[in-house]
Amino acid sequence: FSQEKLYQRLSLFALLSGISACLSLMIFLSIPFHPRLSGIGIFSTIFIYLVITAPFACSGVVICLCLTRFPKKIGLLYAVDLIGAAMGAFMVFPVLNSMDAPTAVFFVGSIASLGGVCFAGLSKNNRMVSQRLFKSATVTLLILISLTHANLFFRLFRIEWVKMQYSRPIVESWNTFSRIAVYPFKWTLKPYSWGLSTVYKPAKPVGEIMMDIDGVSNTVMTRYDGTAESIEHLKYDVTSVAHYLRSDAKVFIIGVGGGRDILAALAFNQSEVVGAEINGKILEMANKTFADFTGHLDKLPGVKIINDEARSALTRMDDRFDIIQASCIATWSATSAGALTLAENSLYTVEAWKIFFEHLTPGGILSFNRWYSTDYPAQLLRLFSLAVEMLNNQGIKQPGEHIAVVRSDMQGYVEAATILVSKTPFSYEDIERLRSVVARLKFKLEYDPSGYQNPLFRSIIDNLGNKEFYQSTQLDVSAPTDDRPFFFYMLRLKDMFKGRHLQYKEQRFNLEGMRMLYILLGVSVLLCVLFIFYPLRFLKLNTPLINKGWVACVFFASIGFGYILVEIAQLQRLIIFLGHPIYSITVVLFSMLFASGLGAMTSNRWISSGRVKAVNIIFPMAAVLSLLILVTYKQPEILLAFEKQGINFRIMVSLLFLIPLGFFMGFPFPLGMSLAAVKFREHTPWFWAINGATSVVSSVLSVCISIIWGFTATLGAGFFCYIVAAIFILLLYKNNPQ
Repeated sequence: FSQEKLYQRLSLFALLSGISACLSLMIFLSIPFHPRLSGIGIFSTIFIYLVITAPFACSGVVICLCLTRFPKKIGLLYAVDLIGAAMGAFMVFPVLNSMDAPTAVFFVGSIASLGGVCFAGLSKNNRMVSQRLFKSATVTLLILISLTHANLFFRLFRIEWVKMQYSRPIVESWNTFSRIAVYPFKWTLKPYSWGLSTVYKPAKPVGEIMMDIDGVSNTVMTRYDGTAESIEHLKYDVTSVAHYLRSDAKVFIIGVGGGRDILAALAFNQSEVVGAEINGKILEMANKTFADFTGHLDKLPGVKIINDEARSALTRMDDRFDIIQASCIATWSATSAGALTLAENSLYTVEAWKIFFEHLTPGGILSFNRWYSTDYPAQLLRLFSLAVEMLNNQGIKQPGEHIAVVRSDMQGYVEAATILVSKTPFSYEDIERLRSVVARLKFKLEYDPSGYQNPLFRSIIDNLGNKEFYQSTQLDVSAPTDDRPFFFYMLRLKDMFKGRHLQYKEQRFNLEGMRMLYILLGVSVLLCVLFIFYPLRFLKLNTPLINKGWVACVFFASIGFGYILVEIAQLQRLIIFLGHPIYSITVVLFSMLFASGLGAMTSNRWISSGRVKAVNIIFPMAAVLSLLILVTYKQPEILLAFEKQGINFRIMVSLLFLIPLGFFMGFPFPLGMSLAAVKFREHTPWFWAINGATSVVSSVLSVCISIIWGFTATLGAGFFCYIVAAIFILLLYKNNPQ
């Protein structure tokens, strides 16, 4: 069709992209989602998938027309597309810190619709003037909705159903990686607890305000009036056992939350408390919005609270602590949705525990608390494996002498338990004191260095280094590492769809998320085949699958898979190094996309001149493969050497890997498209579709590979994809009449 018609269609679909983004959000918020009902769960997943696809389908038309109707400028247009995506990644932080997620979707929709106005401005047709006015009015309306609702609580569009529960908080606040909801104050004789002793008899009610992260990860703000009576109940919680063994201690709290663990340390009159909390919105609630209620925790004598990821903060500290404590730290909201790049699993790895262990005083204790299922305590078994593996790596020949496990006894199917790991072997006095406390509070000792040892825990010590043992356990309870840090995902691939996840009440929540992840992978593959590959059967005989056009199809599929595999693996690996999800999201996505845009812009010089030579293809592909080898096998030890540096220095180190890699990964697509367009110009939209569809599948596939085999394997898969891409782009060049 004519260029005038081209501009009209670009304008129309750009406007539809923005409008459909807003409409799909409204429809999405009204769809019931019940993953525990297998039939309904799969159906609603597919329906949600299709609804959310609408704006991307419209924007895909715009990008496809731009990349296929201007063949001599494909490198430049692809570069602008990538640089625009990079700027979008950079804007995540300011946008989501200034408005809630639903409002942000309207804001994004207004930006996309603005593209429709810009394309309409290219038309010389006078009839397009009225259309430009209409589109401009639409964009203005969307912007006004965004700005109006950005700072209002009673917004027109808001999330009310969260994790199948109605959510109506008194305060709601969003940031780049979470939604914080605060619920009404209450007096209670049964204070919030992870494992409260049955001997606790309240003298008076405890004041509490509940707060959750994304509707499922709870923390509590406790009313503190400066008196010991208001926090007396904290002495009866199984999470506080370490305080009975170390008095006048210097304490480090991993994950401050609403401040409960800080108050517990104060209840035991510990000398100094340092707390780290990754989520600044939680600290804002506890120390500003509700500061009078919590007792201004950040201003109490001997208390210091820092807004940082705990592992990263400890790495850069020279201090040593008598107690390092983490009480049920885990954002299940991310793992249950399969969004594992935001999970706090980096606290539960051998490398992380090595850092914690090194920051203990000679007699210091590491205290971690998790849920304990009486049928099969998978989480505690994995913590125990983690402790044994870490101690063994430290050269300790009798790791069992450094570990104790205590659990609550509330006669429930799921209890709470604390694992204690001592820097030195527990002394006779430590063990006697621990037994006395357990007896007085009516807890249970599941592992005592010189007493009762639950056979499940003992078997882990007896099978140290035996990989076959971990293959025989009911769930995967082997020690997680930084390369495979998915602590909560214990379901093996072979058991994924056998219904075994339903047997474990303690683990069902996370195992359902893992199962849903693989269902999503299946849905992605199905829709990719249905909408991209299957229609090829109905085209005429001159389809790209005939006359060696399949070479181009394989090439574009390979770089679609490869780019996302590499990008997601870097995103996950650098979260640990940079110490915060938003740092990783911003640095990795922005730098790789921006650098790829520069690479595509460089390749445009060869394309526009019409002189694409073999060296123009071999050099960037060889560079990508060489850099991937470096990143896959050498990056971890280089990152380890700089992990104690400040955030700015760590960002610079990350960029030294990401920018060269992203730059050369920006070459293959425009070069391949320019070569394919010579013989298959009418099919170039199909090549773009194949590339985009495989990228979507790869985004889920990369996480699945990481869970089963680790980040190194994911990067290895990306490396393989680029080897295939290198072979097939050379075949495409060889068959090119140029």
